[in-house]
Order: sequence, then C-alpha cells, then structure tokens
Amino acid sequence: MIIMKHNPSNGSGILGFLLNEKYNMGAVLVFITFFLVISPLLPGVTWFKLGDFTLDMINFYHTVMIPFAFLLILYTTSLLDLGNFAKKAVNLSTYPVLIFTLLGMIFFYPAYTQNADYILQAIRDIWMVVIALIFLVSLIIMPFTKKEKFKSIWGAYVLIVFSTLSAGIAAVMGMVLEYGNLFGYSSLPFFNSYVTQWGGLQTFLGNLITSHSHEMLPAVMGGIVAIAAVSFGYEKLNFWQRNIVNAGMIIAIFGTLSMTYLYLISSFGTYVIPTIAPYGPGGMDGLALDDSQTGIVGWGALISIIGLYYILSSKRTERLTQIAEMFTWIVTMAVMIGLGYTMEFNEAYYGFGSPGVPPNGGPGYLYDMAFTNGHLLFVFFLMPLLAGIILVFMHYISGMEKERKSVLYFIFAGTIIGAFGVLTYTLTLIWLPEAIGLVLIVIAIFLMSALFVNSLRKNIKQEYQSNKPV
Repeated sequence: MIIMKHNPSNGSGILGFLLNEKYNMGAVLVFITFFLVISPLLPGVTWFKLGDFTLDMINFYHTVMIPFAFLLILYTTSLLDLGNFAKKAVNLSTYPVLIFTLLGMIFFYPAYTQNADYILQAIRDIWMVVIALIFLVSLIIMPFTKKEKFKSIWGAYVLIVFSTLSAGIAAVMGMVLEYGNLFGYSSLPFFNSYVTQWGGLQTFLGNLITSHSHEMLPAVMGGIVAIAAVSFGYEKLNFWQRNIVNAGMIIAIFGTLSMTYLYLISSFGTYVIPTIAPYGPGGMDGLALDDSQTGIVGWGALISIIGLYYILSSKRTERLTQIAEMFTWIVTMAVMIGLGYTMEFNEAYYGFGSPGVPPNGGPGYLYDMAFTNGHLLFVFFLMPLLAGIILVFMHYISGMEKERKSVLYFIFAGTIIGAFGVLTYTLTLIWLPEAIGLVLIVIAIFLMSALFVNSLRKNIKQEYQSNKPV
C-alpha cells in the first residue's frame, strides 16, 4: 500500500505555491536584492550625484521600494493573522506586482515603449492601492475579531493603522503627481480649476512632490517600528514596560497624523509650511514645521526602545539581531535630527541647493546638495529597507548561528560607516566613506536573502521527502 504524507493546510499544486507566504516573501527578497546588486549596470542609475535623485534614479528607487512596501504588507498580514481573504488577496498579488514592476523597468528606457511603461506602472500602482485598501480594512476589522490580541498590542496596532493610511495618502499623491507630469490636468476641468487656484501646475507639482517624498518615509518607518514591537512580542512585557512602548507609539501616532495633515493642506491647498522661530538673513535659519512633526515619529520610536529593551532575547544571536533592528532607528534619527536639523539652523550658509546671497542662496549650497543626496540614499532608501528585511529575516530564520552572526557584522559595520559617511559627504563632498557603508548594507541584504532562499530550499526538500510514497 502507498501512503502519501500531506499537509492540507498548505494547499497543493500551483495554488498552494502561490499562497505560500514564505515562498512569496522569498520571491520579493530575491527581486529587491537582484536590482540592488545590478544597479551599477542600469542606464542612468548613479547613486552619488549632488542634489535630488535624477529621473533614472527615481525609477530605480521605486522599482525597489514598491516591492518593499508590498513585502511589509505581506509580512504584517501574516504577523497579525488578518484573515483568509486578506491573506489570499495579498499572496496572490505577489507575482503580478513583481512582474509589472519588472516590465515597467524594462520599458522605461526605450522611447518607443514609454506609453507601455506608463500603462504597466499605472496598473501596478492601482493594484498596490487596492491591496493597501484590503490591508487597511482588514486592520480595522481586527479589533472586533481578535479582541484580546488588540488589547495586548493596541499602541502598535493604532500606529500601524495610521502609518498605513498616511503611506496610502502619500502613494496617491505620487500617482496624481505622475499623471500631472505626464499629461497635465486640462482633461480634468474640475480638478484643473483647483490646481489653478492652488498656484498653477508647476507650483502644485512642486508642492506635491515634496509632500509625497517627505511623508512616505516617516509613515513607512513608523509602521516598521510598530511591526517590530509586535514581532518582538512586546505584549508579553509587564504593565509598565508595555506601556512605555505604547507611550512611544502614541507619540509616533501624533507625529504621523500631524505631518499627514500638514502635507495634505500644503499640496492639495495653499498652505505654506512655515519655519519655527525663524532668524538670520531673510529669516532663512530655523526648523521647518513639517520637519518638526516628522521628527516626532522618530522620537516615539526612541522612547519605545526603552520598553522593548526588556523583551530582548536571552539568546545572543537573536538579541543582537533585535538590537540591529533598533539600531537602524537610532542611526536614522542621528542623521535626520543631528545633521539635518543642524543644517536647517544654519540655512543662511547652506542655502537651498543654489549659489547666491541669503535669502536667495548660500555659499555652502554644494554641501546642502551633498546632504540631500547622501541622506536620500542612506535614510530614505537603505535604512528602511534594512529595517524591514531584518524583521522578515528574524521572524523566519533560526539556527545557522555562524551565518547569522556574519550578517550582523555587515549590518552594524554598514550602518555605522554609512552614517559617518553621510556626515563626511556633507562636510567635505567626499562620498567614498558613505559608499563603503552602503555596499556593506547591500551585502547584508544579499546575505539575508540568500539565507532565506536556502531555508526555502530546505523546506521544499523536506516537503518532498514527507510527500514521497513509502
């Protein structure tokens, strides 16, 4: 008699494969890692160029970061057990999102395929918005279906909800921005009249790109902090320790809501974000109000670390991995607050990325452009990537002590050198130290992805052996 061992909960065949969250996470990690590694070969992708990202770099950035946003949704859907419908919808979207993103990258370069590129990326973006809505609705339902779970993680839960909402708004801003860049709004008379009232097309697009880019990162990082708290199991802490974490979450929630409101009324409106207590020539020096609010998200994260310290694992490698996760938040704040705020308080020197005499510019404008490029690469790009991928790696990979320790060396070295590299780049215009740090971080991401895939390979082999006729 032939006996077949089978686990019905995992499904079988093509559908079972497509619904396997670990396989899907592996596919997304491979996709992200592949594009990070081959980036020097992509036309126009130059990591170190003074000032804002070029169009080619923006396209590359979204090729990596949109799948990363999907990875966070996929991981959190599983972590919070948001229900079968959400799990199926998200898992079955994995390969469509990756395929449309890949085709968008391929069709981006030839002039004769640009229309196809617009269509493919638009489909991908709309698909992502639908997935985000399903995710958000599932989150909203969760307190009614999992009351005890909600009570134990309410601080992190609420931050995840508002981070998702804020990131979704920022994503829609990006879609509206792209439509306006490509086609204008003359075909939408009702909306076009509002754009005219808001200062005209170029003013509106300028405000929109600022709001989109400045809102997305704090929203995503705030969400990652909350997801990390749940991943660490902070509900197991005692009352006071748990509420230290929740206090940090509440502060981050306030920052998320206030910065979202500011970016909404300054993009879809005429509100001009002011500088707090301006001083210096032409009132150039001082902290911008929106930067003060995005910083609050980070301050909440730092407060949460105090409580999360008490849940750190007693196992050395796991403990160091958890510390590496929290270290990404600390370093992000060090660069954004320590360096970014310092520059804002001395804007008369650094100017606005252009030469001149204050208030039209400053003699140190090149250093301002270096900081812009350096912090976009480090804080807006690789730090959130690293923070999110560490969580997936930590949750699914166990054992392999030697290999995991090797990854940690690259994580800590890359993060520390990268942060000091941003400082060096800003003060001297020398980008090599930051480049070394970023390379080490990419190696860490590559190693985590490789270990994840190796774990998948072992699982597939075990499943094959268990299903083998005996």
